[in-house]
Amino acid sequence: MQRWLRVIVPVVISLAACTATRAAAPAETASAPPNILLIVLDDMGYNDLGANGNPEAPTPNLDALAAEGVRYTRHYADATCSVARAALMTGTFPAAHGLRPNHLGLSVGTPTIASMLKARGYRTQHIGKWHIASATMEQAPTQYGFDNWYGFLHNNELNGPAPDGIHYRFPTYRKPWLRDNDAPPEPQPGHLTDLLTERAISFLDQQQSQSQPWFLNLWYFAPHAPIQPDPRFRKKYPDTKEGKYHALIDQLDFNVGEVMAALDRNGQADNTLVIVLSDNGGTNKMTDNNRPFVGAKSLFTEGGQRTPMFMRWPGHIEPDRVSDELVSIYDIFPTIAQASDATPPDGLIGRSLLDPQRAEFPELYWEYSNSENHQYSVLSADGRWRLFTLYDAVGLIDLEADPTGRQDVKSQYPEVAARLTSNYLRWRKATRLVSVDYQSLNARGGAVLRGDDLQRSPGYAGFTLAIGVTPPTTSGTAPAVIAEQAERWRLQTTSSGGLRLEVLGQTMEAPALTAGQCNEVVVSTQFNISPVRPSSNKSLMDLYVNGVRVAERTRKNPALNTQGYANPTYIGMNPLGEEQFQGQLSQPLIINERIVPDDQGAMIGNGISGVPPTCPHG
Repeated sequence: MQRWLRVIVPVVISLAACTATRAAAPAETASAPPNILLIVLDDMGYNDLGANGNPEAPTPNLDALAAEGVRYTRHYADATCSVARAALMTGTFPAAHGLRPNHLGLSVGTPTIASMLKARGYRTQHIGKWHIASATMEQAPTQYGFDNWYGFLHNNELNGPAPDGIHYRFPTYRKPWLRDNDAPPEPQPGHLTDLLTERAISFLDQQQSQSQPWFLNLWYFAPHAPIQPDPRFRKKYPDTKEGKYHALIDQLDFNVGEVMAALDRNGQADNTLVIVLSDNGGTNKMTDNNRPFVGAKSLFTEGGQRTPMFMRWPGHIEPDRVSDELVSIYDIFPTIAQASDATPPDGLIGRSLLDPQRAEFPELYWEYSNSENHQYSVLSADGRWRLFTLYDAVGLIDLEADPTGRQDVKSQYPEVAARLTSNYLRWRKATRLVSVDYQSLNARGGAVLRGDDLQRSPGYAGFTLAIGVTPPTTSGTAPAVIAEQAERWRLQTTSSGGLRLEVLGQTMEAPALTAGQCNEVVVSTQFNISPVRPSSNKSLMDLYVNGVRVAERTRKNPALNTQGYANPTYIGMNPLGEEQFQGQLSQPLIINERIVPDDQGAMIGNGISGVPPTCPHG
């Protein structure tokens, strides 16, 4: 600690000028940046942490760790696992990556905390659950800035491979199947929570003699279902649902304590920023996880999204602090960037919690959508109002009058509900646009599109491509390509001038376009594919011309196809430069959701009339 004294003293003294809800400002950047330990707990509710006012919660180690730094009582994450993890790792809205929440994952090349720290010179290690959507090995942690990883891509991998490649068994903590980097998963003897801790401690021990700073991303599965504590903890509690759950929490808490003891033993504790948070609220199935807040995991409520969060960094964050400041999962990325003196990417939503002059809390938006069912919520920037939907109803909570989030006051404040709804629709309209690299190839609009592969490609979640198409006036035109991505999809004109769309083996046709006139053509698809509920898998395809749906198709049980995502999308020709379109094409527009007829899209503004025009007007 002695080497920090000259820098720390003025910082600590200056805290008297800060508001009571602000965390301590960091010391000036030292010669060696701090290590970063980011611990994520899975489905741990606000009331599962003893420090949050529950004397029955068996969390002495977590409580002690929280007391050594700052604990936040108004931390907002998300309502489910995968979107919360995407928000955490990217510092941006998951919907901007097409996660609502069903998707294959993040496009390779998406900036993350790990890629930022790796560029700063950190050794980066991920241990535990990944589950940024339904990732395959093409979306493993090593694709996003991690040098190494150990764990599982999503929950259903824990009980071994799916016998038929589709239907996974229910997850398990006992003898879990885990991956070590690119190796196939193998069953490991022991309990999952213990195994992840053992690997984390091994990593910390290896770093003891190294000068390189490290980032350990330790994402536990506990206390997520199934509730399977090890017998050594199970026997300590009553034979009840709550007793079983407390045993799993106890085991998790013990393991966090073991990790912190390893930091102390290795002399790394003082130069390590530790951040602990939960990805979403508890399920309320075993106990009242989220008391005093209403709601549970999967719901856009205080109980579903307000979670435990605290930070410790000796000499930089004052101990024994409790803050009621509005903070969110989006603040973690910029906080780590400032602590490490790394250069963050543009477009981060949050603010560094180490900056006493940080910007105000931003308005937050959350949504779930599969193009047929929608839920959303807005938290106002001042933290007073929460707009939410439940099925088709829209409600409004005044959190100043009712912090638990129980009373709907929309009828009393219709103007507030209208304002927040308008803000949400404006936000989602901008967020759904996909930015890709556009390279012009000829004067007729021929081009090639690259980048953001998972959003630029149909076949998982929502995808829309809109393009202005002016067919040539000459008759007898040979079939020509409007857009094609090898191995994934193709839109072409037929010899009669009509349209033919093929997406992953599914085809449909539409009548001829008007020659010599710009036609606004929109291709839109939704592939709902889930390793959790494969029986509900289906795909929807729509083709619109000038605002009218001219063809549609629905198919059950589409197969997951991950081939060709990185292939460029060619406009006006095939990948060989052949079958060139002889008319005129506009620059296409890509949207990361399915577009529906206007009478189906009123709730969230995803109707066809909301697609920006691609033909010149006026």
